[in-house]
This record gives sequence, structure tokens and C-alpha cells, in this order.
Amino acid sequence: MQALTKDISRLTIPTPFLVGPVNCYLIRGEALVLVDTGPKTTEAREALRRQLAENKVSAEDIDLVILTHHHPDHIGLLEEFPPKTKVHAHPKVRPWLKAEDLFFKQARLFYHDLYMTHGVPVSLIALIEKQNANYLRFASAGNVDVELTERSVIDGLEGWSVLETPGHAQSHISLYREADGVMLAGDHLIEHISSNAIIEPPYDGESTRPKTLLQYRNSLKKCRHVKTAYSGHGKEVIAPRNLIQARLAEQEKKAAQFKALMGDQPVTCYDLCVRKYDHVVQKQPALTISETLGHLDLLEEQGEVCMTLEGNTIYYQRV
Repeated sequence: MQALTKDISRLTIPTPFLVGPVNCYLIRGEALVLVDTGPKTTEAREALRRQLAENKVSAEDIDLVILTHHHPDHIGLLEEFPPKTKVHAHPKVRPWLKAEDLFFKQARLFYHDLYMTHGVPVSLIALIEKQNANYLRFASAGNVDVELTERSVIDGLEGWSVLETPGHAQSHISLYREADGVMLAGDHLIEHISSNAIIEPPYDGESTRPKTLLQYRNSLKKCRHVKTAYSGHGKEVIAPRNLIQARLAEQEKKAAQFKALMGDQPVTCYDLCVRKYDHVVQKQPALTISETLGHLDLLEEQGEVCMTLEGNTIYYQRV
């Protein structure tokens, strides 16, 4: 537990994931607010309880929980809180908390079809499905009591407003306080690593997959005015504008690397992924494929590559 300002404390919760510990934030306003919870593990539960106690509060005292997005390391301990604790989150968090069979079935079908059309071997698709199922074990069931969207204000949290920051997750929001330029950034902006713009299925009312890296770039640009960003992982980011500019430049540089790796013949997303990430694609196939497809989306938007469909397979070629 670390006090950051007179009203914000950081709780650092262990996770079983490569990203390492997750940061949750306790805000003392008119209401007592916890931003994110940590994953559903015994170690995380003990750490959350201990650090809340160090702040002289318990789960029973929390008036509302705000979820920055739906990933398990941010929602997994939601069941620790009593029914009176109101859950605030983006509407797209709801299906992940409700664990509806139809939603997850549609998501599995989306990913299976996506990977097949982009040339991913069946054996690797099976591995991704197994890894995804294991990952979701660390999530939690629950409900969204109050939906948060762009410019929402939160009762009991005067001076704060919501920024929709999709890219890393379709459900991602950040909290911003104009008075001192502080942002609780979740996984939107992390100092020591670049957030992966993870490919997701379309939600209700959407017909095509979101182009997540393009979204993420727009979300980064809208946060250049922030003075301090408290992140979901690692230390705070001072003067985020500099890091944002660096991230945008890194993405453009990586897109150029992908283009150079394409050669002169049409390639699938998976072929290109293997050329770029041959050392990790078998260990982290979903993330490396998301990274590759996101940069192909960027190159296509810039007019650097074109996409063609041959049979049931999508190919990319340099323009």
C-alpha cells in the first residue's frame, strides 16, 4: 500500500500472469471507492484484504468499485464485496461478468473463424482456446450497477469524469480529474511496457471486429493533456505526453518492420507473425497474432498494404 495523494492510495496485488502485479486504487471522496480488484487467487485475496486493512478499511466499507476494463486481473476479486457495493463499469464489461453461455460461445466462434481465415494452424487454435479458458478462471461473476461512458460523472466522486479509452480492451475506461490533471489509467498507459491492443469479437449491435490498434492510437492521443497517469501495472507516468508520443512512434516503426518482412509475395497474418515472433508465437499465440493483425490494420489504413481474400484465407501484400 502506498499513499500517492491526500486522497489516493495504491494497492499492489500479485497476479499469476507475466505482466506481474496489478495496481488497484483506493480513493477517499464523498464515497469510498476502489478502482479494480486483482485476480481471483488466494494470494491476491490475502493481499487485497491486508492492504485494505492497512488503510483502516475492509471490503464491507467500500461504497463502490470501478472497473477500468474486463480483464481477469482487474475484475477477479469482485465477489469479495457485498451486494450493497455498487459496481461501476463500461457497458461492455457486463457480458464478461454475467458469464452468459451464448456470449462466450459466440466469442469462441469468432476467434476460431478469425484465426482460420488468417492462416493459423488448427493445433495452435486449440492451444489458444485452452489458454483463454485457463485465463478466464481468474475472473469473477457479478453485475454492472452503473454504466460509465464518455464524460460520465460518478456520484460520490466529485471532480472526476470518465474517458473512454478503448484499444487494449473494448471495455476500457480511464478516470480523469481536471483539477490536478491526474488520470487513473488502468492498462491504457503503462510506463515499462506497451499495452497490447487485443483483438476482440464484435459486441451486440456491431457487425465487424474492431480495429483495436487504430482505436488505441486514437485513445492515446486524447490523453496527451494529462499531467500524471497512475497505471494498472508499474509506477506512475509523469508527463504522459512524452510517453504517448514515444508509443505512437514505436507503433509506426514496428509497422514498417512488418512491411519489410512481407517481401513481394502475398502473406497471411500468421505467416508474418511467425517471421516477426518466431521465438514466442508458440508461447503467446493470441497476443502475437493480435499484435501482428493490429499493425496490418495500421498499414492498410496508411495505404501501405492491401488485403485480398482467396478462398477462405485472407492475404496481405505490399502496395
